[in-house]
Amino acid sequence: MERPDALAATAYRWGRDHALLLDSMFAGVLLVLLGTASVFIAGWPGLIVAGLTIFPLAVRRRCPTLVLAWTLAMSVVQLIFIPIPLPGNVAQAIVVYTVAANVPSLGVRLFTLAAALVGSLLAGFRWSTPPAYVQNALGAAAVLAVLAALVWVIGNLVRGREENLRQLGSAVIQLEEGQRQLERFIAQRERVSAAREIHDIVAHSLTVVIVQADGAAYAAENAASWHRTEARDILSVIGGTARSALAEVRAVVDVLRDVDAHDVDTEFAASHIGQATGAELRRLVDSVRAAGLPVEFHNHPATFDTLPFRLRFVVLRAVQEALTNVLKHAGSPVSARVAIEYTPDALRVRVDDDGPGQHGARAMGSQSGCGHGLAGMRERVRELGGEFSAERRPVRGFEVTVEIPLDTVVGERSAS
Repeated sequence: MERPDALAATAYRWGRDHALLLDSMFAGVLLVLLGTASVFIAGWPGLIVAGLTIFPLAVRRRCPTLVLAWTLAMSVVQLIFIPIPLPGNVAQAIVVYTVAANVPSLGVRLFTLAAALVGSLLAGFRWSTPPAYVQNALGAAAVLAVLAALVWVIGNLVRGREENLRQLGSAVIQLEEGQRQLERFIAQRERVSAAREIHDIVAHSLTVVIVQADGAAYAAENAASWHRTEARDILSVIGGTARSALAEVRAVVDVLRDVDAHDVDTEFAASHIGQATGAELRRLVDSVRAAGLPVEFHNHPATFDTLPFRLRFVVLRAVQEALTNVLKHAGSPVSARVAIEYTPDALRVRVDDDGPGQHGARAMGSQSGCGHGLAGMRERVRELGGEFSAERRPVRGFEVTVEIPLDTVVGERSAS
């Protein structure tokens, strides 16, 4: 069973949607009741005037200003030819209400109020009788003016309510559109984030695979003897790296597929490809060592694992990208060093190498738009309010540094 307020709202909407039909029925009922009463009071002239006054109410909400003009004309006719009030004069009050409730123009509404007050004064003197003619006229005019002003005020209140409802409806529509745009923005942001993760995963894994494959090819062609154990170790590294990369890419793609159906964020997407623990960071360094790059690694795993997830994840990706660039561009022979330093105020990460520095130009080119690795690192670090730099060292090699203030991630939930 519907609630009374729901039924009232339904009836109200039906009335607004079928205004012409409802007003025509209303005018017909008034014409029968008030027109008949006018015959007994003023005869056939009263019926004619009442009928001509009431009949236009059928289009009062569709053409309120025209109905107002017609009603004013009929009021003048009545004041001239009929010296008494008629039941049909109720239509004049209805017109005043209709104009106040439906006409947006303030000038038209104020004109209607002024016309109603002047008409009340004229009607009071026209319908007054001796012996206290003036006193009766002023009394009747005052009563009619108060009633007219009250009807006009009620109409304005109704119009204000309707206007507020329209504005509220417009605001709801704008809010819904804003929500849809926000959802589209979040979805686009997550797609970009997922694409960035895929880039980092694929770039690092393929670099390891390529280095191992090139080394195996060189050994197979030039080594005096190439033992099965060596081949097995190299193929094991290639296979493990490829499988790990495939699993991580699949996880990110799953997030990318579901991004429209879930309100996810970067942390959610990243959490599908690991927890960014100290052990994962160690495995990353070991995979690079297995690819043939000596890496000196300085980190305190217990301290690292207490950091918020987002901070650990940014550090993991920064180290991964920096070591990948060393593998790809630093040449040979070369070694790298990874150092993670903890202070009460900030976390500092430094990855450098002692190569000839030729990869520096390429890396710096990435910052200018030739690649996406360093740009992705910079974006991640900036999201946490940190500073990022990538530059040649004074003598040899290249250095990547990241510094992130810890107060920007205070309160972040650590992934366990």
